[in-house]
Amino acid sequence: MKEIQIQINENLEFINSILLTSHFNSLTKPLVGFPLMTDAENEYTSAIRSFFREFQDHKVYRVIEGMIPKGFLFSRPVEIALSLGKRDFAVRLPLSPLCIDYSGGMTKIGELLEEMKDLSEASLYFDFFESQKSFYRDFLKKAEETLSFRPAEVLEEEFGREQNSYHYVISSLMNGNFGISFREPQAEKADLFSVFTADSFSLSPAVLFHEFSHPFINPLTKKNAALVHQYREAYGKLAPYRLPDYRSGYGDWEECVNEHLVRAMAVHLLKKCRFNELSEELFRMDFESGYRYLPLILEKYEYYDRSRGVYADFEAYLPELLKVFSENIG
Repeated sequence: MKEIQIQINENLEFINSILLTSHFNSLTKPLVGFPLMTDAENEYTSAIRSFFREFQDHKVYRVIEGMIPKGFLFSRPVEIALSLGKRDFAVRLPLSPLCIDYSGGMTKIGELLEEMKDLSEASLYFDFFESQKSFYRDFLKKAEETLSFRPAEVLEEEFGREQNSYHYVISSLMNGNFGISFREPQAEKADLFSVFTADSFSLSPAVLFHEFSHPFINPLTKKNAALVHQYREAYGKLAPYRLPDYRSGYGDWEECVNEHLVRAMAVHLLKKCRFNELSEELFRMDFESGYRYLPLILEKYEYYDRSRGVYADFEAYLPELLKVFSENIG
């Protein structure tokens, strides 16, 4: 059984440091309703702001500002950073079509990477990062504690599918957590990267199960997009419960389905692993955020667990599971 690899990714720290010292927050907050980069002041963020101060006129900042209107938000900078080789700024893992499109295309991504490489060499950024990475020592210890119950084994047993690798990436510079997967064309298995900000809840099993469930669930709903679309009327039923802006975590019906299934799975797996209080806390948070199908989906997951002799894996059960969205809520 594969182990989850804990890491601080220096490419991600670099792009997040650029975003932190840019106008990224002021430009994106009106679009999404909250800052995407941290506003925390600590020894690490202070060192970053001081280090980048003399490079504020570098072209990389203008390139990023030009990418924002295309959709260069949320997981797009994260995915690009994680796809790169070690300090060579070449894309080594295949970017998703969504990331490419929302970043303005591969030509624009190439321009960004060229300017990042130039800035890294002009500033000697990676030497700077080596001097700062001890900031993460306690967070890495917390991650080790979180992974002590072998969650990769739990995930693969539940979904009935193996993956190539699992990576648990921590970055204190973001607001939010992301599940990223890289899959070669026609490949069955993927390399999973779950990226966590550094607060105590994000480094808990709750968010771990959430982010690592996305790469199992999202490809299946995409593969069954026509079936997902059949239940689109449920989107209207959810409208009265949805929070403003992006605070409910989805922008369209397909994303709404993914978020419902993933959030319910996190609650379900926490309970199976006997994190009962955390499971109940997560359920309350998500239900109050507008995920009103959670109770019905959780019943479906319990039935799935009892019926593995009928349903070999999660993919086989998905058509039955999606019927939940034909039911009434409220």
